[in-house]
Amino acid sequence: MENRLIEHAAACFGTSPSKLTPLQGGNFSTVFEFLHEDRRYVLRLIPPHEEYTVEAVAAIQAWVSYLAAHGAPVADPLLSENKRLVEVYDDDAGRHLIVATTKAPGILAETLELSQWNETLFERLGQAAGKLHALAAHYEPSRPEYRRPHWDEVPNCHNPEETLDETHGHVARQYAAVRGRIATLPKGREHYGMIHADFHAANFFVDAVTQTITVFDFDDCVYGWYMMDVALVLLDMLVVYPYADKAQFAKRFLTHFLRGYLEEKPLEPVWITQLPEFLTLAEIGLYTMVYRYHDPEDAGSWIGKFMSGNRRARIENGLPYIDLDFAGILRDAQQP
Repeated sequence: MENRLIEHAAACFGTSPSKLTPLQGGNFSTVFEFLHEDRRYVLRLIPPHEEYTVEAVAAIQAWVSYLAAHGAPVADPLLSENKRLVEVYDDDAGRHLIVATTKAPGILAETLELSQWNETLFERLGQAAGKLHALAAHYEPSRPEYRRPHWDEVPNCHNPEETLDETHGHVARQYAAVRGRIATLPKGREHYGMIHADFHAANFFVDAVTQTITVFDFDDCVYGWYMMDVALVLLDMLVVYPYADKAQFAKRFLTHFLRGYLEEKPLEPVWITQLPEFLTLAEIGLYTMVYRYHDPEDAGSWIGKFMSGNRRARIENGLPYIDLDFAGILRDAQQP
């Protein structure tokens, strides 16, 4: 990477290249850790990309700043020395964007051993989701350009840009059907607003000592139904932790997750009964994104675990992602 870009990025946030420690896991961005006023931060350098405009990234940073200011457990953005949420650097390759956020304590959730998860952590994760959604119900962007798109206007796991090949007619019809049913649901502020939209175990940190959760990577945040986040995290937990009795694990996880969620935001019973629809939407969306990359020999990867059990046939036959008494689980979660 060009030295001048790193020098510029470091200076924007009050540090120097010699004080930057490279980190892994930035996807296509380059990320560093640095110390600023006795706190650890992550500096992220986003290469030129048509989806990552200054306005789009500033909109994301503004939303996360709002969440942090109102007590949500998120990685809080750091303003630059120029009091900006996003800095830029232009060169022959195009416009690079530079942002910084607090470094979350703990470890990536998907690396946590199942034995380290407990009811308290499940509840804290539910509290985090509930807090995000409760705040979303009242969020108004401070500038018109900070308004994010709706879930069906941009690519995401619910609305994949990838397409199915001609042999997947049954899968395509199932996807069209579930989208049609979901489209009829109400979009009141208490049900529909800003969501994370990529709420899975690779996007939050867990500190097993302090029993805390910190959510990050809001790059896909959009307006959508809050149940989309709930469905996605349940789906992902059942992939990351392929428990022998999936229904038993799902019930345990969801009961405590909802118990925490309800501490922050009410949830009408009618919405928990819609969870199977949102699970199906995410399941088919994810299948569309990954089926071409499925290697049967790599059963231990996320894709391998997701595709196990003949995922395509299950979708084509209209089988639920997980068969549970969702209304009963909500009643259990409401018990003191």
